[in-house]
Amino acid sequence: MTTHQLVLALAAPDKAERQVAEDALAQLGPAALPALIEHVRDAASPVRPDILLTALRRSGAPAFQPVLDALRSAAPGEASWRALRVFTGLGAAALTDYTQVLAHEDPVVRGAAVRAIRECGADGVRAAEHLLPFLGDPDAEVRRTAVRSFSTWGTAVVPLLQTVRHAGPGSARAGALEALAEIGGEDVLSARDRAALERLVRIKLPDDLPSPVACCFLSWIAVSTGDQSGVMDLLGLSAPRPVPFVAGVLAADLDSHAGLDENPLDQYRRVFVTPELAGWTLVVGSWCDPASAEREAEVLEACVRLSARYGHAQAYWYSDQHDGSAVLIAEQGTVVRRFAYIPGEDTRHLELGAPLPYEQRRRTALALPSLAAGHLLTEEDEDEWEWELLELAPGLSAELSLDLRSIGANTPARGTGFLALTEYGRRLSSPPGALRL
Repeated sequence: MTTHQLVLALAAPDKAERQVAEDALAQLGPAALPALIEHVRDAASPVRPDILLTALRRSGAPAFQPVLDALRSAAPGEASWRALRVFTGLGAAALTDYTQVLAHEDPVVRGAAVRAIRECGADGVRAAEHLLPFLGDPDAEVRRTAVRSFSTWGTAVVPLLQTVRHAGPGSARAGALEALAEIGGEDVLSARDRAALERLVRIKLPDDLPSPVACCFLSWIAVSTGDQSGVMDLLGLSAPRPVPFVAGVLAADLDSHAGLDENPLDQYRRVFVTPELAGWTLVVGSWCDPASAEREAEVLEACVRLSARYGHAQAYWYSDQHDGSAVLIAEQGTVVRRFAYIPGEDTRHLELGAPLPYEQRRRTALALPSLAAGHLLTEEDEDEWEWELLELAPGLSAELSLDLRSIGANTPARGTGFLALTEYGRRLSSPPGALRL
């Protein structure tokens, strides 16, 4: 077989056939590189980038420069992605080569080298000092890649980052602060850095305005009061810290994704308590989810107590990915309605109270039978009603209190928003992560 035929054999469906071709290419050594690189450059190549990468790694050090050249010359799109995938995967054996191209004038190459060193894992930490200047790179994407790299390495690079905060270079200080916050939050920040962040917040707060809330997974409690401190006290929230509106919402959104990791309780550690908005105080965060298996009983009890004091308290969960919707409405100390719709899950145990007028009107608008009538729906009607239920939380909240997606600069607002710890936060510590100020 020719070299080109051997490379094409790397796309064979049979694993044994692919292995024979890979071994034959390894025996050819550098002579196989031109054919392999041709497929790295070719967006239409049937050979997957990861398979090409394995063959190129067996070619050793001579593969680095041809792969770099492919990255530099790749057309935008699929070809560029293929070249980047191969370049950043050459591994710790190419660590010295990666550090040597960090100074490249092309930001694509610089960023790829930073990412490649990060992907070397623990071996990459040996080269971490070389990446410090890129925390202040003039190219925003290179800078973000450097911050992500240090954040990934975690506590092993904290001393390096703390040195940058103390001694510079000045251009890298902001990136070092962000990486430190991502690694360990306040626990790894100096008193001076914490004070600087507090000053920055104070500067931004006077001009702060509410803005629409858009998150993948959104949970909140709405209380008909401007008594923010009373709401926090009744809910047992602690260590409130003033933050701009957008920073608080983004923190709540970031925390909601923590539940996708090993410890599902991480998502409940912190909430954002909004300023008074059109007569309502909102508590935003996964901790407020009325349909969560871990939180449903506590959220119900919280809304009962809040409504007993303030008249109205409502809890909502909504997914803009069409994963479901849930509502809990309490008035004067009594739950009048709880309902959840999560496709594929049995949520009947959550249902309390009779359908609300809003639900009845939505069925009427869709020309569906009344919920109280007990009529069976056609398959088409069921499908239409299920789509309606997916939007139940924002629709009902818009009628009864506030739809978070419609909040904006024109929403009447009074006071300052706070990030506060829940009982989970006090037990598990405050979440790490940089506030987007």
